[in-house]
Amino acid sequence: MVKQIKDKDPKKRIGIAWLLVVIFLLTAGVASAETFRMGILPVIDTLPLQVGVMEGYFKAENIDLKLVPFSSAMERNTAMQTGQLDGFFGDMPATLLLVKNKIPVRFLTVSYATDKKQRMFGLMLSPKLPVAREQGKITVAISKASIIEYLLDHLKQLPETNKMQLEKIEIKQMPIRLQMLLTGKIDAALLPEPLTSLAQDRGARLVVTDQGLDMPLTVLNIHTDKRHLADAFVQAYTKAVNALNQTPEKYRGLMAKTCRIPGNLVDTFPVYRYPAPRIPTRIEVQQIQDWMMKKGLLHHAIAYESLIP
Repeated sequence: MVKQIKDKDPKKRIGIAWLLVVIFLLTAGVASAETFRMGILPVIDTLPLQVGVMEGYFKAENIDLKLVPFSSAMERNTAMQTGQLDGFFGDMPATLLLVKNKIPVRFLTVSYATDKKQRMFGLMLSPKLPVAREQGKITVAISKASIIEYLLDHLKQLPETNKMQLEKIEIKQMPIRLQMLLTGKIDAALLPEPLTSLAQDRGARLVVTDQGLDMPLTVLNIHTDKRHLADAFVQAYTKAVNALNQTPEKYRGLMAKTCRIPGNLVDTFPVYRYPAPRIPTRIEVQQIQDWMMKKGLLHHAIAYESLIP
């Protein structure tokens, strides 16, 4: 019977053979997808990752990307140190501190850098702070040993703050930092978006933003065990960045859902543009390391070559 079908209908035989080949290739592609657990925070810098997962760009590169959310950088770092993650979203100080502690992570790409056209951080004054006190001693809530403290040290050198005596106070949790600002328990806070917009909407006064600076703010990192996925990961991430930059409004709902956009800002908060993926430069990394050594966070510089895939 089989021989008769083959003899009578060779086109059908060829069609079935091609169908089997396609099924095999599709099945092989799915089966070979390698899991990659990326620790993230619920911030707008991570939107390209969300887009990449939603659009299937990572799957197309045979990467099964699992985005693992954390409520704080401390929890994320602990997960990275205990081997629960293959990479993480964070800032360069966090990466360097993990490397200092013998966790073999490398920079994968810059995820966000300062942009003259859109603010990511703002130094905000409490609505309870009298205008007469703006030029005196001011307590500023930050998270120490982070890009936020690094930013504040740069903002302190700008004309907008040169008459202020900014005294740092560490308040790690962003929601608590915002609440204390709005209730007047602290004088000021350095906040990321969309908390800067929310604080401003509730009466906080903007002093200065990160827009006048020129530096990477956040990065994606990869564990050396997954280094073989670096090129494919960046290819998928690049597709996500391009899609997001080309049709930003398409992803407004995704941004609202995954990046904790306050309800009253969902319709008006801008969908950000993101930079093309790149590794932090040697100079950028050295500037961070110089700052960290001055703060006593590092005892010596880490070789640049040991920080890139």
